[in-house]
Amino acid sequence: MGKNKAVTIMVSMLLAISILGGAGYFAFKHFSTKTEAAEPTADDLKDLMVETEEITTNLADQAYIKIKFNIETDSSDAKEELEKRLFQVNNLIIYEISNMKTADLSGQKGFIHLQNVLKEKISSLMQEGKIVRVYITQKIIQ
Repeated sequence: MGKNKAVTIMVSMLLAISILGGAGYFAFKHFSTKTEAAEPTADDLKDLMVETEEITTNLADQAYIKIKFNIETDSSDAKEELEKRLFQVNNLIIYEISNMKTADLSGQKGFIHLQNVLKEKISSLMQEGKIVRVYITQKIIQ
């Protein structure tokens, strides 16, 4: 009789652990806050993008650059705010680029670094959203 009671208790405990584990897994998968966002369509991007004017400025090594950006926001409110702050954005871009040398902007790594720096700095200006990505659409370095 004692042996059957011990087996019954062990089976009950294993069953309870299995049920709790399954419930925990389901809850984690179902209520997880991490969701994968779908890539925006071209029309969605058009509604979230702000284009800068062509900016011409000197680099730190006396070369000069002509550059133009498209800046992607996370909402229409952010886009509206960014359009109003373009003068600040242009100032920030000139300030950042004027401290760089031609070598800093050579190759993909240089431009990726510039895009990331501008994304962070422009996002810090924003009150109604954030910057998702900064795209370089034109560039000439001489």
